[in-house]
Amino acid sequence: MNSYRIDNILNEVKGAKKIPDYIIYVFLSLILFIDFIPHSKSIDLLYPQFLYFSILNLVFGVYLYINSNTISIDIISIFKRSYVLKFYALFVILCGVSYFNAKNQTLILEKLVEFIVAFCFIINLIVLLKNRIDLFYKILFIISISAFFQASYEIYNLKKLSSESSLSTALNSMVKTTGNINILASGLTIKIPFILLAITASKGLKRLFLNLVLLIVTVTVFLTASRAAFISMFLIYVVYIIYYLKTNSLKKSSLLNCLILLTPLLLSIFIVNAIFKKSNDEGRFVSLSNRVKQINLADESTNARIVIWKNSLQIIKKNPLTGVGLGNYKVESIPYEKTLDNDSSISLHAHNDFLEIMAETGILNGLIYMSIFIFIFFINLMRIKRSEESNARAISILALMMVLVYGVDSFFNFPMFRPIMLVFFCFIIALTIINTESDVQVETNKNKVYLVLIALTLTTTYFAFLDYKTSNLEHLIKNDIDSSFITNNLTGDELVSRLPNYKNVLSTAESFDEYVGIYYCNEKKYDEAMKYFSKADKINPYFGRILFYKMIISNAKGNIDSAYIYAKKAFYMRPRNLNFYKMSTQFARAKNDNQEILKEHQLFIKYRNIPDAWSVAAKQLQKGNYNSKDLLDFINLGAAQHPEDSTLIQLGKNILVDNYIKEAQNYLNVKK
Repeated sequence: MNSYRIDNILNEVKGAKKIPDYIIYVFLSLILFIDFIPHSKSIDLLYPQFLYFSILNLVFGVYLYINSNTISIDIISIFKRSYVLKFYALFVILCGVSYFNAKNQTLILEKLVEFIVAFCFIINLIVLLKNRIDLFYKILFIISISAFFQASYEIYNLKKLSSESSLSTALNSMVKTTGNINILASGLTIKIPFILLAITASKGLKRLFLNLVLLIVTVTVFLTASRAAFISMFLIYVVYIIYYLKTNSLKKSSLLNCLILLTPLLLSIFIVNAIFKKSNDEGRFVSLSNRVKQINLADESTNARIVIWKNSLQIIKKNPLTGVGLGNYKVESIPYEKTLDNDSSISLHAHNDFLEIMAETGILNGLIYMSIFIFIFFINLMRIKRSEESNARAISILALMMVLVYGVDSFFNFPMFRPIMLVFFCFIIALTIINTESDVQVETNKNKVYLVLIALTLTTTYFAFLDYKTSNLEHLIKNDIDSSFITNNLTGDELVSRLPNYKNVLSTAESFDEYVGIYYCNEKKYDEAMKYFSKADKINPYFGRILFYKMIISNAKGNIDSAYIYAKKAFYMRPRNLNFYKMSTQFARAKNDNQEILKEHQLFIKYRNIPDAWSVAAKQLQKGNYNSKDLLDFINLGAAQHPEDSTLIQLGKNILVDNYIKEAQNYLNVKK
């Protein structure tokens, strides 16, 4: 008699009821609906998703508190026995401890709330799925259906966009349900293990339909051209086929079933290559084989990640014990990236969750987070090898494949901060914990646990709502910026009245006070602008834009010397920013400082050698009466490095014409 049957008997003996099947189906369906939440009034999809996530936790927590007799009698002892749950709880606690070393505590609160939401969801999932192994294959089918709808919606959107614009543009816009193409890829890839297990357990028309689902999902994943997803999918298929053949032995029927599983994958490769060929794209969407070849150290985006990782290691080296504070990476990493990112762009994340956690909360907590993955991997691997129960092995192989997908994505991206991936991380932990031997202990304090859980979810829902409101304000600010402040959704005074209660930084790492200063600057309220720029400088001074606007204000007031100083400081803070470079060289020319123009030019092209860099400097040197011969040599040097650019060539011709006219004028003056 297996352990799941023993559990059911114990519950019946003690008079416990089961959570109704329909409640489980509704809860899972509602959490999977997170992929389809609209976010038209939010700056980022993650804010309404986390709010929705927290509300579901609250609703289900209240339901379980009211119906506590449906909770498994040994649920508390399961929590106590689980090292994985203890390590995740310790990880969350140490994230909170980083509050005391952080420069910006509000950023910690935002991210800590998200981790507490995940922790509460893990508890709910464990309670929900404990002793309900009889529903395992139905749950697989529900998640497969959600993958079908998500992939179908993205393909429909692709078809619609391609009819309105080019296919290449449409491919880059496949982010309807996630807001990011790589998140879409990982969010669908992590559902593929569910589909594979569902296919294996199904027959007839249901199996045929699930193969169609697998085809549509793999086509969508390949259309994203996400290399991390390619690696994950390869690992999923290799692991599952080895597991399947080992479980069912090497016989003709087993090999045939493996071929059936591989057919949608092979067919999707053919379909996607045909679509890529039609797109005539020269970058990401050339072909699948071309994209796979780019999984190497020579690729530009790979190199960019490596540089970001090196910068993360520098932050870790500087703050090995405490880190810079949870959520503070996006601000504190900016000085390390000033020679990496163009203009005002920044990375926001380390593109490696393990490095980011170490940088934010210290090496110890990073190792604790990493150990959770290691524990889950080996716990499930051992269960596959040792368990005699087919259901236990099926759950373990599912958790194993999911942790591989999540682990690969964690190495290259930042799934820890995206709700649609965090949901499945919770599934991984919950499935690992419930797939254990039963404990005969009878617990009596379940209500107290759920009172604490309800209190936590009330708190997280409140903060998630505040974050959502803030994201709406950020959305209005972005609309004004995108329209060069023509839309005027807000004024400086209105923005001040709507400043968030506890959060002082936007999702893009800029201070809200900085934007108040920008609005006041546009309204020519210079004293108010300078006041808020001074506040913003204490929160995030690393963009250089505060200095840029101080330069504008000083120039408007006629303080040219101060404007020149601010312009230079802004440029040297962000030497890849083209606007800062233009303004600084203009002021250098106004001060007849040609040597400064040449100095800034050399620094700019060291990191960003573009045609504009040469034409900007050449024009300012020309206005500054720089020696004509030296100027022509300068232009010819730039033209030699950028022969495709006609601007420099034309500028050289114009200078020659001006010189000829001056010489002619001189001859005319002496009547020659």
